[in-house]
Amino acid sequence: MELNWNIEVYMNIFMVAFLWVSIITIFIYPRIRKIKSLFYLRLSLFMYSLTLLFDVFAFLYLNLLFSILGGYATLISTFFLVLTINYLMKEEYYSIPLIITIILAALGFYLGTQPGAASIEQGAGYIRVGWIGSFGFVCDLSTLVFMLLTFYWGFQTYINAPFLIKREAFIFLIGANIFAPISVISYLLLSLNPVFVLISNILFIVSLSCMIYVIIKEPKVLYILPFNVHRLLVKDKGGFPLFDHDWSESQVNETIFTGFINAVQLMSEEVMNIGGLLDINLREGILILHESQYISVGLVASKSSKLLRDSLVNFSKDFEMKFKRQLKKKSNSLSNYEDAIELIEKHFSNFPYKIIKDKTHPLLLSAKFTKLPSQLENKLKTIFPDEEEFLRIKSELIKSPSCVPNEFTDLYDEIKDEINVIPFEEAPLLNEKKSEEE
Repeated sequence: MELNWNIEVYMNIFMVAFLWVSIITIFIYPRIRKIKSLFYLRLSLFMYSLTLLFDVFAFLYLNLLFSILGGYATLISTFFLVLTINYLMKEEYYSIPLIITIILAALGFYLGTQPGAASIEQGAGYIRVGWIGSFGFVCDLSTLVFMLLTFYWGFQTYINAPFLIKREAFIFLIGANIFAPISVISYLLLSLNPVFVLISNILFIVSLSCMIYVIIKEPKVLYILPFNVHRLLVKDKGGFPLFDHDWSESQVNETIFTGFINAVQLMSEEVMNIGGLLDINLREGILILHESQYISVGLVASKSSKLLRDSLVNFSKDFEMKFKRQLKKKSNSLSNYEDAIELIEKHFSNFPYKIIKDKTHPLLLSAKFTKLPSQLENKLKTIFPDEEEFLRIKSELIKSPSCVPNEFTDLYDEIKDEINVIPFEEAPLLNEKKSEEE
């Protein structure tokens, strides 16, 4: 039997390979592999790859059943994309587009079983197999919903993106723009000339590559829409603030904020006595409190979610582990807990800052554009020969009290050679002693 090879078959095979590579990339990349919304995106892309794969078999063997199966895969792909966008934007599944998609899917699955759902015809210079009639209309409408939702996702992401990731959000928007209107136009012109299938697929590859690149480079674009994280504060059992972190502008100082949390906890015997999570609904947001053995942590956000709760609990656990010695000594000096910023990066790294509006914001003081005394800067370059590490340390020192850098360099000069004079056989004893002290 002679196979019906044509340009669409070759392009669809290439597209299937590209989609599978994209799915694997999203799955294996460490920073994003556990993001729940991407689970639905992977399913959506996989079902779309099945659409193309079924089309390949339908064209090669001029088989109507494969064409209908491709239509079913399209309906399912759109359903999973709606779930993806719903979860990204609202942290919930219900929405009007989801209901429309379910209705289209149910109708499409029924129409696909009726005669006249697909046909074999001459078009674009070769024999094509495609959807026709009511089934074709439903599948095409589902494809249109798929593309419009992608455009809406990109547009909303860009509009709501904070300053720090505006550039990445713009690239994401470009990808969504290419994917939606331009791809639709090329797809509609396919019947006139087969070259449009090549144009449409190239545009699809460019757009999806842009979007995946941004997701991998800056996962924060996936956390712009569902909610805003405003502020986190850690206090000890005595009510003293230990650590305070802002994601957005706050007019309340940490003393007042700590007092508010103390008052709330005094009124909540459940949290004070048995620990756990407590939600306090505010006028334009929510306060989530977590009580543990040594500390209480308050987090203010626009709304709650399972992701946010889990992040708060895990942050609290790691905070107690990291600063267990200071907490046991009941030390309430803020300087002892400054390293908790590392835990913010660990557990809340995907939540973007809203506090930074332009390049002049103090938090954007770059080490490249700030000055230290030349003697101190030369010393730092000696200690940190790696340029990236040097700039990072320099930025941190600029935010520190003026007495810290000199003390730091003096301490470095004092101890830098000590490790070389410690006998090798004593090293295990030192490690053992350190473990016992901890």
